[in-house]
Order: sequence, then C-alpha cells, then structure tokens
Amino acid sequence: MTDLGPSSFAPYWLDERDWLCILEFLPVDDDHDRVRGAEVVGYLLGYAHMTNTRMLALLGDPEADCYELLFSFSSIENKQRFLELVQSNSLTATEPDQIMVPSEDEIREARPLAMVLSKDVMDHSTLVAMTLTMESESDLSQ
Repeated sequence: MTDLGPSSFAPYWLDERDWLCILEFLPVDDDHDRVRGAEVVGYLLGYAHMTNTRMLALLGDPEADCYELLFSFSSIENKQRFLELVQSNSLTATEPDQIMVPSEDEIREARPLAMVLSKDVMDHSTLVAMTLTMESESDLSQ
C-alpha cells in the first residue's frame, strides 16, 4: 500500500499562483461550534465547486482546533464570484483582514479536505455543499 502521508504526497498545485486562505475553528469539545464550523466548511466547499476553485486544508493550530482552508482560483472572475458568494452568506461572511494569502510552505503542506478534516466534519460539510450546489443547479435550469 502506498503511503499518502504529507511527506510522500506530491502537491501538484504548487504551480498555481492565485491563493487565498480562510481560518475555521472546529473545536472537539464544543458540539455546537463544531457543527457551525462544519457548516461553514460546507458552504465554502460548495462555493468552491460553483466557481471552479481548488479547496485544500491544513491544520493551522492543533491546540486551538484551527484549520486553514486554502483556495486556488482558475480565473480572476471565479475568484471575484467566490468572494461574492462568501460575503453573501451571514455564516461565511468575513472581514477583509480575515482573508489572507497563504505562504508557499502552507500551500506545499496543504492537502485535500478528506486527508485533513475528520470524518464527522467531512460528512456534514459534504452534505451542506451538495445541498447548496443542487439548489444552485436547479435555479440555473429554470
């Protein structure tokens, strides 16, 4: 079996140049805040899907249960649309100083969500993202 740990995983996204980072807390000792955090991750995942945006994650501060969510954009238009979607939702809206540009080391260490986030967070986030994108696709077809 191939080891997919951080040291053996070749990050093919290093050539991508337009990145943003948003922090999210997923506390293990507070169920309400953990579910809220998982919902935020789900909305961001849905917005990333809707705008052809790569979404990765890494554990930023293990003691604070803080995760860094990294986003790489395929175009300036998709980046702008992603940021509009983020700001349009009171759950995901952020102050401009809360959206950062990750360092090259952070980009190198980032991994696909399922390699970083726990199963309970992934399950909830995926459900939120699927519901969001299904609603947006049905709006487009009408």
